[in-house]
Amino acid sequence: MHARAFLLAPLLLLAPLHAATTIAPALASSHAYGANLGWINCRGDVTSGAVTGEFICSGFLYSANVGWINMGSGTPANGIRYQNNSATDFGVNTQDYTSNGTTWEAKLRGFAYGANIGWVNFEATGNPRINLITGQLLGFAYSANAGWIVLDGTGVNVATTAILPGADTDADGIPDGWEKSFTPLLTTMTDGTDTDKDGLSDLSEYAADTSPLNPAERLTITALFPTRSVAPFLTDLTWTSRPTRRYDIQSNTTLTAPWLPASINIAPSGGVTTFQSFPSGSSPARSFFRVAAKLPLAP
Repeated sequence: MHARAFLLAPLLLLAPLHAATTIAPALASSHAYGANLGWINCRGDVTSGAVTGEFICSGFLYSANVGWINMGSGTPANGIRYQNNSATDFGVNTQDYTSNGTTWEAKLRGFAYGANIGWVNFEATGNPRINLITGQLLGFAYSANAGWIVLDGTGVNVATTAILPGADTDADGIPDGWEKSFTPLLTTMTDGTDTDKDGLSDLSEYAADTSPLNPAERLTITALFPTRSVAPFLTDLTWTSRPTRRYDIQSNTTLTAPWLPASINIAPSGGVTTFQSFPSGSSPARSFFRVAAKLPLAP
């Protein structure tokens, strides 16, 4: 089988700034619990409930006993993450994405605020985080006035259905948080620019979460080996990967559409590359492959 590799970093659809909650609708997946607070509805009133994003969280939780708890405005002062250094720039950040081949998580760190209970701390001791395979929220948050808030435990299984890219105020397809991580101006990068001149647009660099300032950093297939030459055909594929993305492998007999799924929703491995062995079609003629990057929890 003469296998060939081809890369694709597809566009990611961006959500509006004030998105409806990402918390799962099932009752068992939408409520946290505090021994001193009772049940806390993480979906709020749905349209303004909690939202988990690539860089930040936003929206509100609701407790019948203490009212609304603000997870953040969705507009951090630096355009990337909340600094949690003032009453106008606070909230819960999504950060420190890690994967080791078995665990794939992002930490939740920062402060939420309830008018009736004060600050709610998402910190290292309680280690609140998101399982990026299942969407389940794990760990605890802490309020000095109300104690621990349980995100997972007996009868508590809060889960998010999505990690949203966040605001894109200049409508170039590149979220503000990612763009401002590399340049202070939103006008520097657009869907048509290639800042590091490596042949990939800045929009494609965002899709793969590779640096638009480093031409050596890009989504690349590094190894491709057919491992079975008779039906059912198998192929081993290795590519550069990031802990902030998940991946689909697609195959085709030509370089034009339609591309067919060969292996989908692959979590990144630990390290700088990911390996996958997958069925590669019913005929050796199906010999082109490409890797597509997408946000965690994306379908």
